[in-house]
Amino acid sequence: MEILNSGAKKRTVLFVHEDNKESADFEQLLTKNYNVISVSMENRDFADIRSSATALSAAIVCAKSAAGENYALFEWIKHDSMIEAVPMLIFCVGPDDMKIADKCISLGAVDVLSPGISESMVVNRIENSMRLKDSATFPEIETMLRELPSNIYLKDAEGRYIFATHYWHHLDHSSDPDWTIRGKTDVEIRKDRDNALKAMQSDMEILRTGKGTEYIIEEKADGVKDYLELIKRPVKDKNGRITGIIALINNVTEQQLLRMSLEEKAMKDELTGVFNRHYFDKYIACIGGIKKPVSFISADLNYLKRINDTFGHFVGDEYIRMSAILFKTILPDEAIVFRMGGDEFTMILPGCPIDRAQEYVSKLLSEQEHYRIMDRSLSVSYGVSSMQSGDGNDVKRYLEDADKQMYKAKNDFKAARQEDKK
Repeated sequence: MEILNSGAKKRTVLFVHEDNKESADFEQLLTKNYNVISVSMENRDFADIRSSATALSAAIVCAKSAAGENYALFEWIKHDSMIEAVPMLIFCVGPDDMKIADKCISLGAVDVLSPGISESMVVNRIENSMRLKDSATFPEIETMLRELPSNIYLKDAEGRYIFATHYWHHLDHSSDPDWTIRGKTDVEIRKDRDNALKAMQSDMEILRTGKGTEYIIEEKADGVKDYLELIKRPVKDKNGRITGIIALINNVTEQQLLRMSLEEKAMKDELTGVFNRHYFDKYIACIGGIKKPVSFISADLNYLKRINDTFGHFVGDEYIRMSAILFKTILPDEAIVFRMGGDEFTMILPGCPIDRAQEYVSKLLSEQEHYRIMDRSLSVSYGVSSMQSGDGNDVKRYLEDADKQMYKAKNDFKAARQEDKK
């Protein structure tokens, strides 16, 4: 094996040749443009070629060598991905070699070279073969990408699909095995029309601004709820013009459900299951966007200290839990219940006027008699306030008003008990 005309900037090609004038002349032509590893057909050794594969940009093999041992070279190449990545061209001298070349092309050779063609054509054919092997066709790309769990798709500048690696059950597509997504829009194939419109709006924004985006959507199809993560990026040509969108869809249902579960735990009071003080602070910070009027109910449990002292904190915890059950049972679905700590609760009722909130409190007072523990009825003191439209968003004032009324009710309750003892 001999390396001819080695140059730092030239790419390397392998030339397996016969010992004749045509091969010698062609080798001289090659050395003007490439570093050439020259191997005589009689001295050819597969192992030597394999050891040079990582340095090779192309291999040019004379027809007789390619046909040797019933085209064994091609069978050997199939089992070596490193060699297979190197484009092979067949060097032909005479009509008999051309017949061999035809068979070689069917086995995987990419082109044919022969004496008499111009130097520029030789170089162009070799360079084209390199580009062919350096790239992959759409079918080859799709076949490879289908092995990934993610759905990868490409759209044109009109938002129409060019290809997608997977057809998930979120798509309303034909059972025909020849059905293709090519040329279709999201509105035509997505079962969830709202998500389809959101996808198209997102695409149009990317095409307009050239900025990618990432988001998670909830998909409901065929009785299954999934959470999908979409990562979209614009595709640009060499001049920077946006020609389409490439995107990745990951099914993140498991991760999303876990995240939502952790977030819910962070917002919920562990003992009662209602919201905690941490979430209360976040909620009232955004109360300006809540439908007015908004009513507030402050609640404080009576007898809790006595129950703890008499029956223990386990029974006291049950007393607190029982009160939360009462609130969630009597109050409307839109009411939000917070345990502020200890035996204190705050309820926020969006869109509820004060007279209706007072009706709920009256019902709570009448129903709490039916909630009993250790032969003692549940007893709660309440206070109510309401924020009207145009009142501003000083929530603290309304919460203080509800607390004042609650403490007054509690003092009245204690005074009544003292009067009963007389």
